[in-house]
Amino acid sequence: MGRTGNRSAAPNLEKPKCSLKTVVERLARVYAPSQGLTDPLALIVWENIGYLIDDGRRTALLEEFRDRIGLEAAKIATAPNAILSDIARRGGINALARSERLRRIGEIAVAECEGDLSSHLRMLPVPKARALLKKFPAIGDPGADKILLLSGIAPLPTVDSNGLRTMVRLGYCLEENSYGQTYKSAAAVLGLAGQSDSDWLARAYGLLREHGKALCKRAAPVCEPCPLDHICAHRITPKL
Repeated sequence: MGRTGNRSAAPNLEKPKCSLKTVVERLARVYAPSQGLTDPLALIVWENIGYLIDDGRRTALLEEFRDRIGLEAAKIATAPNAILSDIARRGGINALARSERLRRIGEIAVAECEGDLSSHLRMLPVPKARALLKKFPAIGDPGADKILLLSGIAPLPTVDSNGLRTMVRLGYCLEENSYGQTYKSAAAVLGLAGQSDSDWLARAYGLLREHGKALCKRAAPVCEPCPLDHICAHRITPKL
């Protein structure tokens, strides 16, 4: 059983015991690199197709969505309600709201960029591309940054909630008063480490996320087998 002892918050952030690049290198020895989605529209559908479901189930639903509807904006916007509802129902609670959001994804892409979201994003300055992505359902700052990074459009540092929790525990940033503030702090640290290297930033995103899911869990972190246990600051149990 992993050690999950209480970790009280420290008032100040001490210097981490090694560089973030070293952390990513060590995680790469444990977790296999994943070949994820790179199309912006597919990434948005991925975010909306399920609620609180694991990656395996989400992937299966996305593949079904691709087979039954397609991942083109016009097809999504005109998809039959029965199919959208059926897929959304098997993605968790609030199925009706999610089926409506799935259709809205296609409608926004058609209205904003004539259905070719990827090409349109590549023509925009990064701030405007980020703003456009945030018009889509369930896409905030972290989601927009992730899409721009993983699609190869802009080397923006980003981290998901699992990776963010890992970075807080390792001492690379403090848990702030809001998730958004904590995210910005972590992204700044990643940006300094990555130096606009999109390949490294994407690798770091994937490995930190995987580690947070596998061992550095929210409620019960599994510390003994963790490859980072000897350098972990153990300073708080984040609420993330």
